[in-house]
Parts: sequence; C-alpha cells; structure tokens
Amino acid sequence: MKVSIIVPVYNTEKYLRRCLDSLVNQTIEDIEIIVINDCSPDNSKEILKEYEKKYKDKIKVFHNKTNKGIGYNRNYAIKKATGEYIGFVDSDDWVNETMYDKLYKKAKEDNLDLVLCNFHKMLEKENDLEEIASSEISYFKNTNLKQTPNLLLDVELAPWNKLYKKELIKEITFPENLKYEDTIFVLKAMARSKKIGMVDEKLNYYLVRSKSETTVMNKKVYDILKVSKMMIDELKSHDYYNDVKDYAEAMTIRNLFRYTLQQRYQKDKKLANGFIDDAFKFLNEEFPNWKQNKIWKKRNILKRMVEQSKLLTKLYVSI
Repeated sequence: MKVSIIVPVYNTEKYLRRCLDSLVNQTIEDIEIIVINDCSPDNSKEILKEYEKKYKDKIKVFHNKTNKGIGYNRNYAIKKATGEYIGFVDSDDWVNETMYDKLYKKAKEDNLDLVLCNFHKMLEKENDLEEIASSEISYFKNTNLKQTPNLLLDVELAPWNKLYKKELIKEITFPENLKYEDTIFVLKAMARSKKIGMVDEKLNYYLVRSKSETTVMNKKVYDILKVSKMMIDELKSHDYYNDVKDYAEAMTIRNLFRYTLQQRYQKDKKLANGFIDDAFKFLNEEFPNWKQNKIWKKRNILKRMVEQSKLLTKLYVSI
C-alpha cells in the first residue's frame, strides 16, 4: 500500500460527505482510507456505512463503543495503517483530488521522511465559505531542522497538510486527553526527519468553524503549557539543539502569547488571569532571557509591548 489516510470522525455529518468524496476520488492508486467513528451522536455512522459499502476496496471504518478523543483515534489508526506513507485529514476539511498523488511522488523521488503542501484556510459563514487571507509557507528545498531552523516558525504545526513516512512516526504517538495534541506530534516528526520537502501548491482546505474546539476557550487552554514543555524537551533531546535554540524559544513565545491574548474570549476572567500568570511564569523559568530573543524582537513594537507585559496583557483581555 502506498498511502494510508486517517480520518477521525465526531459529530461532523454536515461536512463528512465532502471530506470523503475528496478522498475516494484521489488520483493516486493503491490507497486506503481509515476512518474512526468516535461514537458520533449524529448521522455520521449511517453516512460511513454508505461509503464503506460503496467503496469497500478503499474505505475501512472502525467504530468506538465509547468516545475516546482524537489522540486515541489517530494512534489506533496508525497501528492499523499498511501504507508506506500516512496522511491525516480532519472530517470537516477536504483536499484537492491530486494532493496525495503529488505528495507521494515528491516523497518517493526525493526519499523524504516528511513532505508538506500549502493550504486554503476557509471560514464558515452561515451557508457559505470564505477564504481567509493568510500567509503561505515560502517554498523551501529539501532540508531538515538543523539546516533550516526557521521551519519551527514557518510550518503550520498541524498534521493535515502533510504526508509522513510510516517508519518515521511508528514510534511517535499523539498525547491522549490533551488539547493541542497534534502540535507535539508534528514537532516530533519534524525534529526526527532527516529530510523534509515541500510541494508548492495549495492542495488542502482547512475549515475554521465558529464553534469548533479550537475556537472555544475554557480551562483546557492550560494544556498548551504541558504541550510546550513536551516540545522543548523533544528539541533538547537532539544534538543540534543549540543550532535551533533561538527559533525554539521564539516559537514558544509566539505560541503562548497567541493564547494569552485569546483570553479576551474567556468568560471566566479569574481563569483567564490565572493562565496569563502561568504562561509568563513558564517563559521565565524555561527561557529567563526570552525578552531579548532576536527573532521575537523583530515583531511589531506595539504588539511586543503588550505581549511582554503581564499587566498590559491583562488590561487588554479585560477591555
């Protein structure tokens, strides 16, 4: 089998057909689509039965008896996968029909551990879709983190616009019962790749939903501190850490401040202020001189003034 595509499904009946249609119509031959139905309460199960029957040579569906969470589902599917390379698709997203053909050919031709492409970021607006203007990853030649540490800042740490050699990720797992579990998985895959490549096309469609898990702020935001620690420890375990240290520090600063500022959406202001306190404490302990980071200091001075001040951050969030 050339490629295994893993699709966790939970409560996405509105989007599921579009997702599956984009996968069963891939131009690459010799693929399998592994779908994990995580005890969906909606009509997803019936839709999956329909597609499994129609595309029995391509689709394999597994049904959880209880809700397990996306980390468990992806880990389970990796064990079931027989493909030389593995890709991940969220069940509310979809892909260009040539995506896995192009990624696989690039991976094979250049003997890549990991290959990625650019993507469309789509905003759901009632019954319509609007593409959000966002910066694309600048094309890079085959490389790795030691040679090109700025990939820590440039590459989206999400699994869905990438193809991974199975040999690379068979020892990597998604943390279970943690939010932001995909971030550490992708970071580990990148950190352990000898060769990373890119197809310079927008082949993936990532959907932003107003009520999706990633846009709802609650106490699970604290998980980003646990995940950030795991990411730092992973990078420190490699002998090239000193080559990427500044970028690792800048990546951590950016990731944490993204969530400190998002606390303006947090209904529980006590929880919001507590998270801001802990985020600053984390940075001060892990990177005592983080305010002098040469990469982060290139950021807009007004934004940087707010971000680096715990008092101003709390004032911004309260307003």
